[in-house]
Amino acid sequence: MTGSIRRSLAFSIIDRYASIAIGFAMMIILARLLTPKDFGIFSIAMSFVILANAFRDFGTGSYLLQAKHVTDERLQAAFTAVLATSALCGFALLLGTPAIVALYGDTQFWQLMPLFALNLMLGPFSIPGMILLQRNLSFDTLAGISLLTNVVNLIVVVVLASLGYGIISLAWATLATSAVRIVTIWIVNPCFRAFRITLRGWRDPFEFGAVSTATVILNMIYEYLPQLIIGRSIGLAAAGLFGRATSLCQLPDRLVISALHPVLLPALARQNHAGADLKPSYLLALSHMSALQWPILLGLALLAEPAVFILYGPQWEEVAPVARIMALAALVMFPAFMTYPTLIALGRVRDTLWMSLISLPPSMILIFVASPFGLEAVAATQFIVAPIQVFVAISFIGRRIGVSWAEIAGAVWRSAVIAIC
Repeated sequence: MTGSIRRSLAFSIIDRYASIAIGFAMMIILARLLTPKDFGIFSIAMSFVILANAFRDFGTGSYLLQAKHVTDERLQAAFTAVLATSALCGFALLLGTPAIVALYGDTQFWQLMPLFALNLMLGPFSIPGMILLQRNLSFDTLAGISLLTNVVNLIVVVVLASLGYGIISLAWATLATSAVRIVTIWIVNPCFRAFRITLRGWRDPFEFGAVSTATVILNMIYEYLPQLIIGRSIGLAAAGLFGRATSLCQLPDRLVISALHPVLLPALARQNHAGADLKPSYLLALSHMSALQWPILLGLALLAEPAVFILYGPQWEEVAPVARIMALAALVMFPAFMTYPTLIALGRVRDTLWMSLISLPPSMILIFVASPFGLEAVAATQFIVAPIQVFVAISFIGRRIGVSWAEIAGAVWRSAVIAIC
């Protein structure tokens, strides 16, 4: 591992843990200021927003990160694409709000969606600068920007929620965070040459973006489908409970994996451009990640009740059994964090789409079938869904970098011993 990658990882980890600390503080405060129904409404609204955001990005970030060279023409073509999709997604959210209100029977969506739509339209003006900082592995600057925006988000949401604004405080905080991010990036890394609308060189980013976006949207639909189904069939409060369980079980991702994600793709792309074999890096990453992730998940499964009481309060006790099931099912998902960056670094964006088309439809069907039986039944589907997804992912990765199941087992058996201890 080169010095620049080590330094980037160090700053990315600092950034992530600062974000986690701020996020914990906000979670603990809001769990006592807002109700399960509030969180259910916000979770459902964010499900639609994140789906729109996946289409809005149109693979721009991944395209620019994996490209061997980034010219002004590529930057401008990518900006043009994301500007167009942002406007389209913003208007789609506004036009779809009446249907969301009718579907879930709550008028608070009228307050949330216009703010989220405006936030989507602001996104293109920060993306080029952020991507160039990632390509240059300038994670010290990115960590500073992230810390500032997280502090702004915490202050705005806590102040507004304390004043009685309810879930609308979360939407205003999101908008304030985006505005601060744009201004900060323009100061530290002005990239105004990218803000030019052009159709020259549109084919490469469009082809990459179409496949990447289809993959991301499929995965987003799968990720947020349970909350949408639960909110409709069981109730908004149940959707809030399921969302809190999901957030709790994503702790390993927030603690470890999310700090690596910003660095993985540019680092692997550099190795691939230099002609290096990615298999040693892949196996090393799996061995380290399983050693960290498995004990955390097992500990969470054993201590679900106290974890829920400490983070959310006793009024959220119904989250604990759902979180326990989800944590145990997530044990097999340790290779997932390396799948997308490895395939993108190799230029195999189409593989990511085929993987999603193979593994996600059966998963969605299982969720539909389980939803009438309650939250724990929906969570239990992960014991079938997760192994299917991992099998498909390893099958594709194995063909591209020559890694076998035996080599993966050899890389992670020590982690299993640690987890059992």
